[in-house]
Amino acid sequence: MIFIRLILFIILFGLSVAASAQTGRPSSKNLEAELRQLDLAAAKAVLEKDEKAIARYFTKDSVTNNPRNGLTIGSEGVIQAARANVINYHSFDRVIESVQVLGKTVVIMGNETVVMKAKDGSAGETIRRRYTNIWMKTGAGWRIVARHANIICG
Repeated sequence: MIFIRLILFIILFGLSVAASAQTGRPSSKNLEAELRQLDLAAAKAVLEKDEKAIARYFTKDSVTNNPRNGLTIGSEGVIQAARANVINYHSFDRVIESVQVLGKTVVIMGNETVVMKAKDGSAGETIRRRYTNIWMKTGAGWRIVARHANIICG
């Protein structure tokens, strides 16, 4: 009888620990949905040249392998490129194709279509590209630590 009670206690204790562990962190589907929203919000921040938002989404030491065949270093590098109109989009559409949750790191891949802004403010050249964003959970929340974007030829 004591043996059965001990087994029941172990089972119930194990189930309660497992249940509390699951409620302590978001499910992977919730986390994926959150990161999808953040990834789209980061694209919007770049489109709108929102410097505060860019600084919120990119870490100070992030690295972007940019589609101009160079590196953009940190949130400040992204902001400087926007100020210099190197990043100057009429529109920016991002399609997320894959979200891979790896603990405190999330890899997002997909494609982007940007329409450059012409000198008169109208729509200019359309550029299609592939992208990868690496998001990491930091003390300040989820932030982009690395990015790669390359133009699709042809």
